[in-house]
Amino acid sequence: MSKQQRILWVSISILLLTIPVWFDAVTLPGDFVYVWRWTDSQIIYESLITVMFLVAAIVAYGLLRKAVGEFAQWKILRIGVAIWIGMIAILVLFSLAMYYAGNQSTLADYDGEGYNVVAMGSGIAEDTEEGQAASGQIFVVMSCDYRGLYKRVIHIDRFVGADDVSLRRDGEYLLASYTLHGRELREQSYDLEALYQQCLTGESPRPFE
Repeated sequence: MSKQQRILWVSISILLLTIPVWFDAVTLPGDFVYVWRWTDSQIIYESLITVMFLVAAIVAYGLLRKAVGEFAQWKILRIGVAIWIGMIAILVLFSLAMYYAGNQSTLADYDGEGYNVVAMGSGIAEDTEEGQAASGQIFVVMSCDYRGLYKRVIHIDRFVGADDVSLRRDGEYLLASYTLHGRELREQSYDLEALYQQCLTGESPRPFE
């Protein structure tokens, strides 16, 4: 193998091994997020991406072995690469466990002109008995400024202790009614125009991940 080929294989291997480090920084422009964030499809896409990290690392190991496998230093180098791949595997397993344990699903949504407001439930038990407290939480999020694979998002509100929510328009406001076993706990109003302007600039009134 020529020197140029070795350099090429090693460079590609390094890129593949370090994908978890630079992926979001390179692929996400500014304060945008992927269009599947805060949707029911998020768990599918995020799972595929994390699995891709592991597959890329395994491919990188093969390329690196092909490039420098006959050198004496390979025995030491492969230990470090194997440890790194193991760490990526742990990251993948942890991410998948968190995605599925979160039990995130859309409870309500409202489509406006140029934006979408969605209420996502996380960790809410599917079957709750009367009198049993809901352990999950509800996130209200606005998405706007859609650009292909990207969009802007602001986090409007978070409510803990409810198992359902409904959204309805009332003039310039969006009303969110949080309920537990059908009993209303709180009704919150959101100024849609003000929130839309904040969304376009990426300024969340209540930022959280």
